[in-house]
Amino acid sequence: MANLRLESDHDQSVVVHLEEFAARVSVVLLLLITLTALFSQRIDIVLIQWLDALAPCHDCMVVFEPGAWIGLRWTAAILLAGLLTLPLVVQQAVAFASPGLLPGERRRLALGLTFASTVGVGVGVVSGAFAAPYVYTNAMRTVDSTGLVLALDAVTLLELTLALMWILALLGAATGVAFGAGLVGRLDRERVVTWRWRVSLPLVLLIVGSTWATTNELRWPLAVFCALVLEVPLLPWRRKEPRTLPTVLDHEGRRRRVLVVDCGQREGRISDVARNGTLYRFTASAGLVDNQRERTAVIERIQNGAATDVILLGCTEDSLPARFIEAVVSTGARLRFMDSQGHEEHHSPITTSALSQRLDLYVSKILGP
Repeated sequence: MANLRLESDHDQSVVVHLEEFAARVSVVLLLLITLTALFSQRIDIVLIQWLDALAPCHDCMVVFEPGAWIGLRWTAAILLAGLLTLPLVVQQAVAFASPGLLPGERRRLALGLTFASTVGVGVGVVSGAFAAPYVYTNAMRTVDSTGLVLALDAVTLLELTLALMWILALLGAATGVAFGAGLVGRLDRERVVTWRWRVSLPLVLLIVGSTWATTNELRWPLAVFCALVLEVPLLPWRRKEPRTLPTVLDHEGRRRRVLVVDCGQREGRISDVARNGTLYRFTASAGLVDNQRERTAVIERIQNGAATDVILLGCTEDSLPARFIEAVVSTGARLRFMDSQGHEEHHSPITTSALSQRLDLYVSKILGP
């Protein structure tokens, strides 16, 4: 599909986009730095309390490198500040991307980012507060059964726990969003492949790269494990057919998807009799001429249905804004106009049933014998 261009779009240089991006990032960084400075004053107390909950034993915890504790406390302060900054990050990301999105895409982006951040934070907190102490306690029992003397580095233990929380948070967020996207019909056979390349692969690389120094010999088994976990929510939809408009082959064997938009005003409703779902999909938009929101909604239907042909019924090219026609063309669809009156001055308008029959013949003519 070609590059979509809406009526509300306006040209901006790359410099303007970069300036806006830099301004939004500056707001986030300012809040992040401020919160980090505040948390750094009390982070030692938080780390010691957390270490008491994580440590499987109290007499075996040591700090081999005092300088490593300083790096850990700043890392923890930055992570806590980032956690509180996350709502602002979501808001700024949605605001920055909104001008280039359709209304439905804008809602899905806001909902997806909110859901992903909520699930990710929840999974990370649960794993750090409950799962990690349970794993360490069982590991301590295994060591005790061997009769070995155990000495644990407190910094390494906390760093490992933070790495596990980070990994599980990313996996939980991506898995939750994938399940949600599938349930609302946004995943199919084609989009699953796109999801693997645009989400799963970059996420696995991010996990491996960000935990390279912490996971040591486990980094590649961890990468395989993450790839398998990210593939699980995609399995139910890997064979699902795309939810597009009815697809038919024309006389040249090309795939055609026809959308008929009724933008006229009449007493009868052609949608009550236009039920030929095998040739085209019918939708009504009485305010298409005067309402930009209606025109944007039609553009979204065209894009979501991957329409190749759009037939406007009951309105002329002169009655529509030129930018709307350009927007339809930018989707890759061919725009056509069909006269819905079909009468002369001494004849009465044709009936709704007859108009539906004319529409069937018109679409059949477009597709060919």
